[in-house]
Amino acid sequence: MGPALSGPIFLRLAGSFLSEIAESLAERYCRLTTEPMSGAFFSNSGSEATEAAVKLARTYWLSTGQSQRYKVISRWQSYHGITMGALSWTGVTLRRKDFQPYLKESFHIPPAYCYRCWFGKSPGTCDLDCAGALEDAILAEGPETIAAFMAEPVVGTSISGAVPPYEYFTRIRQICDRYEVLYIADEVMTGAGRTGDVFFASDHFNAKPDIIAFGKGVGAGYYPLAGVLCNQLIIETISRGEGMYAASQSHSGHPLGMAAGHAVLDYVEKNEVLHQAAKTGAHLGRRLNELFEHPSVGDVRGLGMMWGIEFVRDRDKKLPYEPALSFHTRIYDAARSLGLLVLPSNGCNRGCDGDMVLFGPPLISTDEQIDQMVDILDRSISQVESETGMMPSNH
Repeated sequence: MGPALSGPIFLRLAGSFLSEIAESLAERYCRLTTEPMSGAFFSNSGSEATEAAVKLARTYWLSTGQSQRYKVISRWQSYHGITMGALSWTGVTLRRKDFQPYLKESFHIPPAYCYRCWFGKSPGTCDLDCAGALEDAILAEGPETIAAFMAEPVVGTSISGAVPPYEYFTRIRQICDRYEVLYIADEVMTGAGRTGDVFFASDHFNAKPDIIAFGKGVGAGYYPLAGVLCNQLIIETISRGEGMYAASQSHSGHPLGMAAGHAVLDYVEKNEVLHQAAKTGAHLGRRLNELFEHPSVGDVRGLGMMWGIEFVRDRDKKLPYEPALSFHTRIYDAARSLGLLVLPSNGCNRGCDGDMVLFGPPLISTDEQIDQMVDILDRSISQVESETGMMPSNH
């Protein structure tokens, strides 16, 4: 049965208005994880959700009397949102640089990025140094000052589709437990079944988050819906402590958004979308791996219906293109002209260079539609390789 549900956090601790539809959606959301969560708070965007998650972590520590715990550790090349707090925890240097004077003090560790491992390792020689870096950061800053560690289970735009080794989050969870640090999973992009089989991608790994931030697909584009989930310990601690969780905004938990959230879950359950995303995602992965025929394709990675392609000018040496060439934008433009939208991105190589596209088709796509999409991307890559003269084209 799981732990007793205590209802939406914002209804209990920070808001003045109740609605039955918000309470019922909160209960459904708490049961979307493999081990049920115990509280939900609804917001309007992913950036709001990640900031609400950090505020929740801070409120938890204030409620325990440990006011010195305020620091949040995240990862370089992570993306947690565009508002000032979320941008502070974001590790995408290109997004941060213009607003650096306004950002909060932040702490970052290397990403779990096997293709360009910051420790010079390969999957066959890996000792999960990227996870061990969290312990180093905690010790260096002082465990008594760390409130939370935040990470995307599968990285979105900033390292398009990078999936960590399965044991990575197990090690992360062990380190967080050792130093009593809360683990926040940023599922704004990976939630809502995007990675297939499970609603939240963190359930692919043996490491339960204390807090989950979600958004994007949970409203299916019909209404701006996002939020956070948390476990029973956080609910109980805040309820009996002095910390006040005040993250509500004007339209947090808006009944129209709650209705949209219910409708999405109804459709997902009725049409077995999670299973379909896994099945079609496997086909998508097979088709995208065929693109290695292109000499510019350096890496193909992903899970479910979330895949990334990284482009290089020398595959053996993993040499990226010159940033001025804007190879990723050229791919986007070529694909769009042929009727396909992909999400272009750059700066994966320590924020300096590197070209990628993220491929995230609708979860209800058929194998035939996937074939059509990949065929267009295939033609687009050929076109850009030919136009740039950087690589010969075999197509």
